Amino acid sequence: MIKTARGRVTALIIILAVICAVITAVVASSGTDGAREQKPYGVFLGINRDQISELDEYKTVVIEPEEFTKADVAKLRDSGKVVYAYLNIGAVENYRDYYDEYKSYTLGVYEDWPDERWVDVSKPEWRDFIAGTLAKKYAGYGYDGFFLDNADVYYHYKTDAIYEGLCDILEKLSGYDVDLVINGGDAFVTRAMKDGKAEGLIDAVNQETVFTSIDFENKTYGRQDPDETEYFESYLENVRSHDIDVYLLEYGADRKLAKKIGRYCDRHDYKWYNAKSLDLK
Repeated sequence: MIKTARGRVTALIIILAVICAVITAVVASSGTDGAREQKPYGVFLGINRDQISELDEYKTVVIEPEEFTKADVAKLRDSGKVVYAYLNIGAVENYRDYYDEYKSYTLGVYEDWPDERWVDVSKPEWRDFIAGTLAKKYAGYGYDGFFLDNADVYYHYKTDAIYEGLCDILEKLSGYDVDLVINGGDAFVTRAMKDGKAEGLIDAVNQETVFTSIDFENKTYGRQDPDETEYFESYLENVRSHDIDVYLLEYGADRKLAKKIGRYCDRHDYKWYNAKSLDLK
């Protein structure tokens, strides 16, 4: 009886030790406070301050600044996040309250985005508004940087005036001493790198649909054409060689493709986000 009881006690001790080891391992993998490990990056242009909790599990987030207050930004940064404000520098949406004021500077309808038009960034009035009014307002909120959309205006209207206009906007924005992240804009970024301007003006590039594709008509997502993927891989390696960080924004990648993208980003020290849809919610 004594021998059996001792055996049971020994077994119980072993079981308890194993349970403690498992708990310790789980806590260690989640951080010293037991918090859930955060994902590195996410783009959430489709949410507002009522949905701010959806940002909890991300370290670096991109948000629409018109949907958040200065206090919201402070709360996010106090939690240890890097927070970027979306800023559309090369196009203008018809729902913006300043659309009518700058409509006369637009160049044409943005394909697949009927509520948006390309802007002639060579116009000093537009550049001053973007860099001197909007950016100043958002910089006062305490953002870590600007997520700059639609430098692709240079791809569609490839003139020296458009190129110089974009460079001027970036130079003005650099005065706020925050990160500048270019979304897309490979034609512009490539020329800026060639001209030796990129390193001083661009901190990071976010490239969409390197591995995934978008069917705008049917609102479905698939795999990118291999030639496109190869082009962007080469382009992003060139970007990284200029000491510019790289982010990827993909849409609807299934589990198999997501694993492939994850391994690719790990190898190259890129961050990426797999958005569920174009709504970016």
